[in-house]
Amino acid sequence: MSSTVQRRSGLPALTRRIHFYAGLFIAPFIFVAALSGALYAVAPSLENVVYKDVLTVPASDTNAPLASQIRAAQDTHPDMDVAQVWPSSTPDEATRVLLIDESLTETNQLRSIFVNPHTGDVIGDEPTYSGLGELPLRYWISSLHKSLHLGEVGELYAEVAASWLWVVALGGLYLWWRMARKRALVGLENATGRRRKVLNLHGVAGTWLLVAMLGLSATGITWSVFAGENVDRTITWLGGKAEPIETSLVADAEAAPADEHADHHPASAHGAEGLTKDEVADQAATVLETARAEGLTGSVRLFVPKNTDEAWQASERWVPWRTTSDAVSVNGQNGDLVDKLPFSELPLFSKLTSWGIYLHMGIMFGLPLQILLAICALAICAMVVMGYILWWRRRPTKNAIAGVPGQADLTGRDWAILAVVAIPVGLFLPLLGLTFAAMLVADRLLARRRTAFTTPEKEPVPLAADERVGVSGDEAELGLVEVG
Repeated sequence: MSSTVQRRSGLPALTRRIHFYAGLFIAPFIFVAALSGALYAVAPSLENVVYKDVLTVPASDTNAPLASQIRAAQDTHPDMDVAQVWPSSTPDEATRVLLIDESLTETNQLRSIFVNPHTGDVIGDEPTYSGLGELPLRYWISSLHKSLHLGEVGELYAEVAASWLWVVALGGLYLWWRMARKRALVGLENATGRRRKVLNLHGVAGTWLLVAMLGLSATGITWSVFAGENVDRTITWLGGKAEPIETSLVADAEAAPADEHADHHPASAHGAEGLTKDEVADQAATVLETARAEGLTGSVRLFVPKNTDEAWQASERWVPWRTTSDAVSVNGQNGDLVDKLPFSELPLFSKLTSWGIYLHMGIMFGLPLQILLAICALAICAMVVMGYILWWRRRPTKNAIAGVPGQADLTGRDWAILAVVAIPVGLFLPLLGLTFAAMLVADRLLARRRTAFTTPEKEPVPLAADERVGVSGDEAELGLVEVG
């Protein structure tokens, strides 16, 4: 009588090994992204402190006409055209007039002229970056987080980190669940032994940070180089893109596209070729009045049209505690409404994209959100360090290879499942796919080498006597600890 022994799935072991490889080789990218991200999270508040003298003014009950404020800004650089106007929205906020500085066109910068809205006097002149109006300090921090100041090549590091963060988080949660399912999953236990204490803290912290890591990963992917393009194409294919707002004053002309990432991209440097300086100054107040009448509240941006055949655009700025951004287009000559794009009518994908971006950037809920993001980012850094401590505690002896956990013996069914999941994900997230494929190849090579050079001697470093207490079968099976 013969019996067939069914092979156990090797996917749990593969999950453990991939988590190990990612922790060893991808974790440095995640660490740098998280560390720079902690600074990036509080950058808006740092900007408000450093540039307080140009961003704020003493409150007053009297205001100079908006046209006078714009003319004062124009007089500082008579050769520059106005691209945008950010009228003061509170008594202590300065008006900002953004000019097209040809000397800054390589980086699509604009020059911000800050005007005291009560006196009409110019109080500051700074280069401005991105649609958020980032000033030099904040832009430096933003570029550090985005590309390490290495340009387009540097942006790949952030994409690797964002693409892998969710994989590491979910894989780690699975491993922790397998080990801790009979004990506390989210609470620290009274572990014995230094390595077990670090492992317990690593697992519990990862569980508590799961939502933050998934959110930061997803939002970071949306504006990455390669994966971001795939996200954009997918949303377009699903019909999740917002309909463009109509800006033409001439029939049968194309509307201006709406972009959820507009504030994160370089600022528009279109000038008003068809409008004179006086027309720009005079029409801005008319456009603002119509925008207010149509329900745009708080801080708004006014976009000067490129020519006389186009309408002005006005949109609500994403500032702390704002969760929507309505937009209108207005005929600057007579103040007539041309089109309206309420945030409430945007497709769900557009709303989620906007919310995700401004949560990620620490803007939506101001300082409390920035502090929370900074804490999460630093906690992720701590988890990376704990991961290396765990590796160091089980570092290899002469027969082990880099301390890699036990071999993953995949069945045919395992390979089929892996292909069905990994291939589409790898194509959608190319840098994840390439690095994951490299890990699989390396894993197979290491497995062969391990088999070829295995001796009867025990390979892993035995745990100290105080670390063997309470080791469960699940922990030993998963390779999270070694038993002597």
